[in-house]
This record gives sequence, structure tokens and C-alpha cells, in this order.
Amino acid sequence: MADYLRYLNWEPDDDFPTSLRLRQYPESVPVVIDPRFGQGRPVVAANRVAVKAITDLWEAGESVEGIAYDFDMTPEQVDALCRAVVRLAA
Repeated sequence: MADYLRYLNWEPDDDFPTSLRLRQYPESVPVVIDPRFGQGRPVVAANRVAVKAITDLWEAGESVEGIAYDFDMTPEQVDALCRAVVRLAA
């Protein structure tokens, strides 16, 4: 149980977790489910952009560099995120 609790994020002085980090995504791009953002869908923790928004652009042929620029990420982060999504879909 303790192993799974480390994926929960807590605000100071709050009894309930605010978000859950999804461990199937790379550590270089923490992805969370946060009910305050993304309507319960996975979002990138740093910029709160829906993972689907990023991968939709990538699947449409947008360059990794362009997506990274648009969402204030590095190209390596975008690439790692898209690879993780492809791996999860397989």
C-alpha cells in the first residue's frame, strides 16, 4: 500500500489528495489526474495540458519541436510522452 501512496500528491494542511501521478508515463514528464484540470483526464503536471491535446497534434504530423514550443516543454519530453502513449495503446 505504501508503494502506491507515493503517487498521490497532497496540499499542505489538506486531508485529501489533490492529484494522482500516473506511473505508466515517464518520470521526465510527470502526468497526473487532477480533478481541477483536464476534467479527470491525464494532464502534464508542469503545464496542465491534456496529454490527448499533445498526442493529437503529434498524430496529425506536427513536429515535436513545434509542440514543445507551443506547450513550454522540451522536444525530449514531447517525444517521451508520445512514445509512452503509443506503448500504452499497443
